Amino acid sequence: MKKAVFYTYSGQYEWLVAVSIQSIIEHYTSEQSLDILVFTDKTFNKQQANIRELPILNHKPQIKISFWRFPSWIEDIKNNVSERFPAVTFLRLGIPIEFQEFDTMLYLDADTLVYTDIHEVFNQLGDETLAGVLDIFHYLNSSDESILKRYNEIYNIPNSEKYVNSGVLIFNNKQYLKKWTITDLVDDINKSNFVNFPDQELINKKFNPNILILPHEYNYQENIEFLNHWHVPQSYKDTLLAAAKKVKIKHFLPLPKPSDPLIGYRDQYDVDWWEIALSLKKILPKQ
Repeated sequence: MKKAVFYTYSGQYEWLVAVSIQSIIEHYTSEQSLDILVFTDKTFNKQQANIRELPILNHKPQIKISFWRFPSWIEDIKNNVSERFPAVTFLRLGIPIEFQEFDTMLYLDADTLVYTDIHEVFNQLGDETLAGVLDIFHYLNSSDESILKRYNEIYNIPNSEKYVNSGVLIFNNKQYLKKWTITDLVDDINKSNFVNFPDQELINKKFNPNILILPHEYNYQENIEFLNHWHVPQSYKDTLLAAAKKVKIKHFLPLPKPSDPLIGYRDQYDVDWWEIALSLKKILPKQ
């Protein structure tokens, strides 16, 4: 089984991507080969060259990092784009269609930190087409039946209780291709009107409720302090508290990001991010 992790970014996010990749490398114990694909519209530069060398600098030659330009079909997206959600936001939904040389692909947002051997994440997907983790806001709101019903109507999906976050997605590429083509994807984007998070709404509209739901620890989107502001049944909080003890992938969902030097450490996840960032800094060649 050939596997790959991929990222997409534009703007000044190389520092987030680099730390996320470094966290994969530091926790990688397998001898299996792994491809990490990074898609960007930025001109190839020294920073990207350094990222590409990270496996060698970490003595993990079985990992290969490559940089790719955005595919041309991105330019065909004319609807549901904004400054906050540029067309590249939808790229995560098209890459598994195009890269059929891989059996399984894992998409990660740039603002993620990996705490486990990435193969342990891949192994969560069986014969299913797609896997993801419940969006935390929808998960907590799902305790209210009236809100749940309203979500179903707003997003036009069968079951908001199974509404996943698009920051961490695992794809069975061949199965995925059977259900979507690039032409269909672009048509769906251009013909739809999304409410809040266009890529997330589209993937849920297309596959919900037939998405494999992974435990919260595979895309832990908030922290424990956050739960104090939610008036929901304790059982909902307990599920998240239990996941916090065994996080596999931390997703720094809210702003500001942990890399912001003008905020203090909010929790252990921020501390961990900086430890990885500093370990990365130490192995990079001096300029």
